[in-house]
Amino acid sequence: MENANFKLCAGCFSRIAKANSSKLVAPASEEKDCYICKGALSSLQHLAEQALAAAKDFEWQTFSVSSSFPKSVFVREQHIADYFPPEQFSSIKNSANAQIISQISSLSGKANSQRFADIVFGIDAANGKANAKPLPVYIFGHYLKLSREVCQSRWQCSNCGGKGCSECRGSGMNYPSVEDELGKVLAPAFGAVSCSLHASGREDVDVRALGTGRPFVLELKNPKKRHADLRALEQAFSANRRVQVIGLRSVRPTFIDAVCNSHFDKEYSALVSADRLLSQKDADAVQRLSGALLFQQTPKRVMARRADMVRKRQVHKISAECAPGGKLRLRIFAEAGTYIKELISSDGGRTKPSVSEILSCKAACDELDVVAIHDYFLETVAP
Repeated sequence: MENANFKLCAGCFSRIAKANSSKLVAPASEEKDCYICKGALSSLQHLAEQALAAAKDFEWQTFSVSSSFPKSVFVREQHIADYFPPEQFSSIKNSANAQIISQISSLSGKANSQRFADIVFGIDAANGKANAKPLPVYIFGHYLKLSREVCQSRWQCSNCGGKGCSECRGSGMNYPSVEDELGKVLAPAFGAVSCSLHASGREDVDVRALGTGRPFVLELKNPKKRHADLRALEQAFSANRRVQVIGLRSVRPTFIDAVCNSHFDKEYSALVSADRLLSQKDADAVQRLSGALLFQQTPKRVMARRADMVRKRQVHKISAECAPGGKLRLRIFAEAGTYIKELISSDGGRTKPSVSEILSCKAACDELDVVAIHDYFLETVAP
């Protein structure tokens, strides 16, 4: 093999640092005769132009590049690379990407950003094709859920599986959702095909999210536009009786982790009834739960989707006052992850202590609202 003479195109020949002094390789007379790429590198200029043509309907300022070659190209490349030290040989994929990046930058006047790109150009050297795919736009904000008949994420009708039937009135959903309400306004504004909601926790269908709302990131997929008047979009929700939004801003995809994996303490307003009329004496008794450490076994209502275990949660403060009809209105400030309904009902003794236990009666949560989420940390990391 020492006397082998591999014919290489100009692109592949240039990737070997000492090719001119090597007896193993020599320039090929035609690009298609290249031992490694069979002329694939000669089409890169055309593929860069094809990629830009595919992006004509999209708004973008930065781009990344992904290229693919037939497996046989890498096998042949390795056959030659074995004869050279690693520092003298660069891979065809790295070289091709560098060339395409240079060509697209030159043709478009726009910048390459492999990590935070607006669009990714896919170069298929095997089939001589190129495509352009816009990366998602991510919008951060806080939503207010004003209805007790709205779930957070899309929930397909259990009867028809989303196809639409008489039970769901053709909607295909068990309930309208915050995700859909956000998408109806934001997706068209960015020309997005679809959207996905990433939120910090969730509230039950019958629980409202009030105050400054719940933090979320809406992922807008395949958007044609990357910018919109976010203040105007906030205003567009003002007439919505189900969902409103506050503080919309554009963020990077990494912000989803900050929103979804942070644990924020919350404040609640709860209307409590019991199997007897409740009085001021009962209100005073409930307030003694302030500072209590709860032991909460996974509630029966969520056991189908949660591991059965005992969780320790802190109740920071509870205030209580009498409400009409022999009920109590509670204001509860508790650690993230506290099951509030079970704090009140005891869930058959699975939560200890509880309002039911303190009052020696059967208490129930008639209405529950999230009135404050202590997510100030997000303001320190949001761009």
